Amino acid sequence: MARAPSDGIARRDFLNGLLIAAGGSAIVGGAPTRALAALAGGSCDGPIGLDPRALRGGNLPSTFTVSHWLRDGRLRFEKGSVALAPGCDESAGPFPIIDESAGFEAIVIGGGLSGLSSAYHLLRERPRARLLILEAAPVLGGNAGRDEAPPLPGPASTAGAYGTAPSADWLAQFYRAIGVDWLAQSVPGPESSFYFDEFAPGAIAGARGWNIDTFDHGAARLPYDARLRDDFARAFETIRALGEKGLSDPADESDPALDDLSTVSLAHHLERALGCDPIVSRFFTAYTLTAFGGTAEQVNAHSAIAFLSGELTRGSVFTYPGGVSEIARRALHRLTQSETPPRLETNATALRIDPLSSDAHAGASLVYFQNGAFRRVAARQIILAAPAQSARHLVAHFSDAARNEAWSRFHAAPIVTANVTLRRAAPLLALGLGYSQSWWGGRHFVNYIVADWMSPTRADPQRATTLTFYGGCDAPLEALGDARLTLLHTPFADYEDSIRSDLTRLMRGADFDFDRDVGALFLYRWGHSMLRPPPDFLFGAKRDAGGRLDRAQGPRRIACAPLGPVVFAGQHVEGAPSMESAIGSGRRAARQALEHDR
Repeated sequence: MARAPSDGIARRDFLNGLLIAAGGSAIVGGAPTRALAALAGGSCDGPIGLDPRALRGGNLPSTFTVSHWLRDGRLRFEKGSVALAPGCDESAGPFPIIDESAGFEAIVIGGGLSGLSSAYHLLRERPRARLLILEAAPVLGGNAGRDEAPPLPGPASTAGAYGTAPSADWLAQFYRAIGVDWLAQSVPGPESSFYFDEFAPGAIAGARGWNIDTFDHGAARLPYDARLRDDFARAFETIRALGEKGLSDPADESDPALDDLSTVSLAHHLERALGCDPIVSRFFTAYTLTAFGGTAEQVNAHSAIAFLSGELTRGSVFTYPGGVSEIARRALHRLTQSETPPRLETNATALRIDPLSSDAHAGASLVYFQNGAFRRVAARQIILAAPAQSARHLVAHFSDAARNEAWSRFHAAPIVTANVTLRRAAPLLALGLGYSQSWWGGRHFVNYIVADWMSPTRADPQRATTLTFYGGCDAPLEALGDARLTLLHTPFADYEDSIRSDLTRLMRGADFDFDRDVGALFLYRWGHSMLRPPPDFLFGAKRDAGGRLDRAQGPRRIACAPLGPVVFAGQHVEGAPSMESAIGSGRRAARQALEHDR
């Protein structure tokens, strides 16, 4: 298996192909050398944390080790210094905080789609505002990241793969502003195909092979008996109809008459409300594992059906080579063309927010760690677009009990992705495969997409291509922490053997040999990337006098309500792990920041 240099994608200029911020600070002279030891991260991870094939994106040790200082309570903040207690790395001791004199109207914590969206929407209304964007990783993008360094033959996603046609005018306007033509980028069929064999739930005896374009032309050929095919037809029809009735993402823009779907699981709705066989729920788990980091029994029906209704609508799904990273690239490029472009800093992990006074308009200070030094900067407002597990720690010390309790109801599932290069696409074409393929029975992975499916060479069997594999997580909520540890400590060879087994099985009937045809394999580990929205998370369980769910009492509305000079963005604010929710949360945060500043 080919190996890439460990810094293969870390320092390329944005205009040459990566979302990397220009002008990042260099290591400050005289910074404590013990603080730098944590950036190796080996003792906090495992052997895989030192493997260059797992150091091209995702949760890098240099990112999560610093974040874990905050999570583990190892930091004690004084007026001009930070004390770091001993832990799993070699860093410990007192370190000075370097105060920056630059003043900003707003600091955006997080350089993913939600942070980029909040910066765009803020600057659209206030083009001369001075913004600072801090990103903990070496590159911007977050769940909209990409890898395109050799030996990959082209851009491939490291997380988010695609979006659906905008269901709201504001989202369409955002896409137009950054140059995204979702109609031109609509995914041509075959779109989603499923592999059936002895691992497929409820399939007829002896079924083996691909059902091509399952959600469209392949639906009538599903390998089930007549009774089950009727159940699937009813499920598909109902899901499409609910999308047409007003079920959408972000969820707050859905018809309130459909809110009760958020109180039950997808499996409950399919089996109890529609009367479908449990096999239908088990089938959809192959989808929900990668879309939500949970099974059909673990994910609420409102979120799942909102996603699936877009999947089942032909022409709704759109993407680019490299997945949704192209949306982030274009958003960042648009920001660089602003009247006052934001200052961008990478490798910068936020550690503490402190309001400057009891007056919410006085602003806040922020301590962050970057390149071996602790720094402090102030702004009138902070847009906290970091993932939920980081956001809750950053504000816990000045939050009330109700907000902290609401944060405890946020759950993120660990997800692993992988990019696997094929020296030739011939086996895919021989099997008639398309953009997205799913299966059952894999040890770590349940789906892959063809990274260059939108390229003009899609029909060329001799082209080199990349398959982006997606893992799933079916651990119960109380076991997600253990699943996270497993993700970080599973050896690379175990993931590689899993993919070898999957591809050998899935490529039956084509001229395929793993050792001959696979050129390289790279892993991207996301310990907290996939927000899992269980029943009662989206809108809560409290009802108003009229018997409807009181949306204002939902956990995300309580936890993510503006807090003094701090407003919140991120997929968790809107309740679903999607590009649309991330962008929508940025728009919401910008509007709240503007209202606060009036």
